[in-house]
Amino acid sequence: MKGRLILKAALGGCLLVALLSTSLAARVADGVYVKGAVTRSGRPVPSAWVILTQNGSEKGRSLTGDDGKYYVGGLDAGDYEIAVRQGAHNVFAGRVRLPQESVYNVDVARR
Repeated sequence: MKGRLILKAALGGCLLVALLSTSLAARVADGVYVKGAVTRSGRPVPSAWVILTQNGSEKGRSLTGDDGKYYVGGLDAGDYEIAVRQGAHNVFAGRVRLPQESVYNVDVARR
């Protein structure tokens, strides 16, 4: 009886360690990111896509919230093209170097 209890506790501990390791590994993999806010004339731009590409291949995207904020994680360090698309229109295109420029605010021009 006591042996079973010790075995269950040991298995539970192993499971907990495995879950924590997986969680930490996911955070490390998500270590390179870009975040910021998209604004127009100082006001947030909601529901705009922020798209990151590298060498012509899309690497991540985020839809801005009501506050204009976005976050794209799970990226590798390096240079990216960043575009903001609202509806059928590209309203911004630029470049960002990660992880040095992990906060990148965009002020889009009125079209």
